[in-house]
Amino acid sequence: MTNRYASVLAAAVIAVAATGCTGTEGKPIAESTPAPSEVAATTAPSLSSTAATAPEPAPATPTGQPIGTATMRVSGAEQATIRFQINGRAEQIELNAALPWEMQYPVYNEIQTSVTADAGAVALTCSIIMDGQLAAFKTEPRPTCSFAYY
Repeated sequence: MTNRYASVLAAAVIAVAATGCTGTEGKPIAESTPAPSEVAATTAPSLSSTAATAPEPAPATPTGQPIGTATMRVSGAEQATIRFQINGRAEQIELNAALPWEMQYPVYNEIQTSVTADAGAVALTCSIIMDGQLAAFKTEPRPTCSFAYY
């Protein structure tokens, strides 16, 4: 049985040696291996051809006259980190804001506004009041109130 395994092994070695070789006039020629820089140049995708990034949607922009005025309020502790976004604009952050805190702003049709407060595990109350009417209210740790007029 040893001769059988030896002949199988010899056939495998010959097959592996012959792979990738071509010959002319009975002389084997090894295939050339490209340099790493050549491989990178031919296989690396270019950003312009394969990676198309979708543009981020533009935030809503207030148009026309405001339809009212609203007030965001946060209370319930001595201070908190307050994150707010008014009329679809970029989020603003006030670290260690003294409470009670409030901010008045003009309300435009169909544009989102929100306020989030964080004082750790302490329950806080956030609210948004538009023209004397309660539009959003929440009491809990890290509350978020949001509002859009439709």
